[in-house]
Amino acid sequence: MSDRVEFKWDEPLEITDKQNGDKLLEAFPEDKLDRVKYANFLTRFLAAQGYDTENKKKHNYVLNLNSEWGSGKTYFLRRWAEDLKKHYPVVYVDAWKQDYSDDPLMTVISSMIKQLREQAGKDADKAAFKTPRKLVGLLKAAAPSVVGGLTKRYLGIDPLAIMNAADDGEVGEVLDENGEPLKDENGKPIDMGAAASKMVKHLIDEHDAKASTIESLKKNVEQWVEAVVGKDQEKKEGELRRTYPAFVFIDELDRCRPSYAVEMLETIKHIFDIPGVVFVVATDTEQLQHAVKAIYGDGFEARVYLGRFFNSRYTLKESTFKNLLPVHCDISRLTPSALESRGIVYWPKVENDDDAISNITNIYEGFSLSARQAIQITERLIITLGSFVKGEYVNICYLCVLLCIREKDVSVFSGIIKKDLPDNNHHLDQNYQSLMSLLDNKRQISFYVEPKELIQDFSSHCRVSNNNRSINRYQDTKYDISIMTFLRQVHGHYICGKSKNLEQSVKALYDEQERNSGNIGANKASHWANVSCGLENEEYKHTTYLYKDLVELASAIDWIEEDK
Repeated sequence: MSDRVEFKWDEPLEITDKQNGDKLLEAFPEDKLDRVKYANFLTRFLAAQGYDTENKKKHNYVLNLNSEWGSGKTYFLRRWAEDLKKHYPVVYVDAWKQDYSDDPLMTVISSMIKQLREQAGKDADKAAFKTPRKLVGLLKAAAPSVVGGLTKRYLGIDPLAIMNAADDGEVGEVLDENGEPLKDENGKPIDMGAAASKMVKHLIDEHDAKASTIESLKKNVEQWVEAVVGKDQEKKEGELRRTYPAFVFIDELDRCRPSYAVEMLETIKHIFDIPGVVFVVATDTEQLQHAVKAIYGDGFEARVYLGRFFNSRYTLKESTFKNLLPVHCDISRLTPSALESRGIVYWPKVENDDDAISNITNIYEGFSLSARQAIQITERLIITLGSFVKGEYVNICYLCVLLCIREKDVSVFSGIIKKDLPDNNHHLDQNYQSLMSLLDNKRQISFYVEPKELIQDFSSHCRVSNNNRSINRYQDTKYDISIMTFLRQVHGHYICGKSKNLEQSVKALYDEQERNSGNIGANKASHWANVSCGLENEEYKHTTYLYKDLVELASAIDWIEEDK
């Protein structure tokens, strides 16, 4: 394997048909998830598995590329396949777009031959390169339709007659609906024993023919791979030449109907051992396991079963939400810049747009959301805030937290929306215990406070002496606060629709200032969250029922998106 293969995906890529006026065939944006490093690594790995360059020996290899929904699997596979075409024969099969087919093997084989033939520079319409006649209609498994055809051929009767015949007679005595022996087209009684024997023999012959045809097909594919590689040997010295192995990508298998997904795997396993060909079967393996269990039952060892088809499994590392979300969502619509441009009043305040996005992604990580859940909740946030008009107010982090709770556990969401949260973890009821189990309390969000904009003089908000010492001397700054502490501080304001415990927090901040301790400590963030949210809500008077409606209306929307 030459070290010349090194992909760069930091720029968009457009594929055009130069013979048709540079018509745009496909466009790939720049790689925002840093997937190119996986393409470079897997290319070297699979090339070494499929072809021993030192001894010029061809091998076969099958890799299961595992990646969950929303992780950019199809983008990765298609761009990887496109770049590989400069160096190797390449075939890309979208299994989901072809799951209407009754014959998965022919779906894959026909795609392989067609695409390899094109890469070999052969005209698909020329008779010399058409698929051999004996391959047409290949592998119609001995399902009822085939058995029915054999029955008609060898017994001369409608196959439905046998299916509908009484099933309690001995072989050779199958009766029709009138109780008479079943007869052939010439009116002669049928010896079912002899007929069954003849059918079995024919099925055995069909199986042998099937095995022979599979070998023929594999040889046919191998020859087309050789044709692609051989074509490039004619290039001049120094020109880029394609070499072994051929790469065959099978994508979207997990999106197929369960029966087809399983049938395709069980069928194409017959061609996995073509020398000089490596297969990459891309799946959300967990979803594919569900498909297998849908066919064989919940108790079936689906992971072990799938492992039999592959030499190895490679899992694309999950991207951070910060990188993932902009690929799927217009997350810029949730930034302070976007909200301010529409006249939407929001809290908590942040220093910049990046901090606002970090707050959202930290909340997602705190609730251990999957990529799919994070993408869909982001879309729900976008559409909810899109319905707001100028002058309306929203606590965006609170709304985001409630959406996450609703997504993770509806019963917990219903429980906490009606009650205040306690100030500590003692004597929690079941809902609060469940909430604690949903959330990683180490995750934090940040908010920016301009203290003097909130409180000029502490004496106006709590019982302290009105003198120069009561003037607020806190400086503008950013505070970090755990998600659970944030939730506890703001939730109480919305339960009663007005500020709660505001005076206590103001007094605590005043006392800290009196001690002149400089760095006032961890509770300072908690108190400022309570004060700033409470003062906001004295004006807007939001309630938990308002947020409950926003969450439930948005949660009824599920986006069904293609993997980008």
